[in-house]
Amino acid sequence: MEVRKLTVGKREINVEVYAPTNKTPVAGILLLHELFGLIDCYREDAADLAERGYLVYVPDLYSGNPVRYCVRAMVSAAGMQNRADNPLNLEINDLVDQLKADELCNGRLGILGACLTGGFVLQMAKREDMLAPVVYHHSLGLKGSGVPDNESLDGVKVLQGHWAKIDPLCPASRRNKLQAQLGDRLERYEYNMPHGFRSVSRGLPDSKIVWQRTLEFFDKHLQSA
Repeated sequence: MEVRKLTVGKREINVEVYAPTNKTPVAGILLLHELFGLIDCYREDAADLAERGYLVYVPDLYSGNPVRYCVRAMVSAAGMQNRADNPLNLEINDLVDQLKADELCNGRLGILGACLTGGFVLQMAKREDMLAPVVYHHSLGLKGSGVPDNESLDGVKVLQGHWAKIDPLCPASRRNKLQAQLGDRLERYEYNMPHGFRSVSRGLPDSKIVWQRTLEFFDKHLQSA
């Protein structure tokens, strides 16, 4: 694992880079942490993805000032609504660009975000080059399906989503609206499991099912020519 300092927007952040031992170009995945910050569970998943042949960027979105980041995400109108022009979404878009430009990336891109960062996945899924977007229980994006009603999801080709059946942070109404917008472009799963599928609920049996489905989705959309 290598730590890089990357410039996104008006700030520098630390990004942990996990790469397979084979140095030929491979598909790239941006793995985003939840509210807990960059803790070891995300590192474990990133290492697993690298062992499976992916180049993985894991940014510490709290670099410099975690309180300021959370205020921008959870207090500002643009953050709570998950607008496309939200500065945090622009940062994520910049990270995807830098991942794609990495000499070890072959240009095939995936992304995984949860809770705090799940809404970013919906915005990045609109990118023409985003082939494998995966979202776990997106809590931000309080308008519409997770993006404001005046923003279209027509550009999304496919999206895999995992949600808790009962979750006040991501209610069924939000998921149902997303389903209505995406139709068969949404691969939808729901579980009798609390929020935090790969963090606080990591030890539960369903967490392993979530991860296996995620891996199969990445392999299907990123490993095929």
